[in-house]
Amino acid sequence: MTTSADDGAAMAGGLGWMYGRDLPLLSLTFARQINARELLERMGVDRNTVAVREQDDFHHELRDLLYAPDGYVVSAGHYGSWAWVWEHGSWKGLEDPGLVLRASIGTAAVVLNANEKPGVVFRYAENGRLTTGLDTRTGFARTGGDPHRFDTELQGLGARPEEDEYGPLGSREIFYRLAEKLGVGLPLDDLNERPVLSGRLLPPHSQ
Repeated sequence: MTTSADDGAAMAGGLGWMYGRDLPLLSLTFARQINARELLERMGVDRNTVAVREQDDFHHELRDLLYAPDGYVVSAGHYGSWAWVWEHGSWKGLEDPGLVLRASIGTAAVVLNANEKPGVVFRYAENGRLTTGLDTRTGFARTGGDPHRFDTELQGLGARPEEDEYGPLGSREIFYRLAEKLGVGLPLDDLNERPVLSGRLLPPHSQ
């Protein structure tokens, strides 16, 4: 994946390079204080496919599956105290509601999904339980044991969740910023320049 991010945006926050980008598919999972291999295990990875690959090898080995919805190709790495997993063409983080719960056992996890249509799905779980789920595809639909947990943060970012208004940042960037407030990030160079831990997730129905 390549972008034309300017240096300022690329350095802004843990997801700063994503601000304003045309990313038609976004499916990210983060977990705190576990390593990337453990996060892949919790997400249900095919262990036979997991390896650290140079970028040329990654694209050569997985090119036919890379952007296929049923390919479940992922890259994984670390940012601060968080592990991240990027799904290149699939939606397992959205298709499998239990994924964020498994990822959060003994810690905290975030799932962030968006596509070309307006709206974002944000799920935050702690120790195997969904704390806050926000789905802006139809207003600010809420789930979880503490569905209003992040209202103060969203309001501070200019949103009016009680009125289904995203504010000046729009429906994507406001959730990038909310996730960043938890400490998550994903370095652009780790995604498309440096050797990367990668593999394929097992489809939800096969687990």
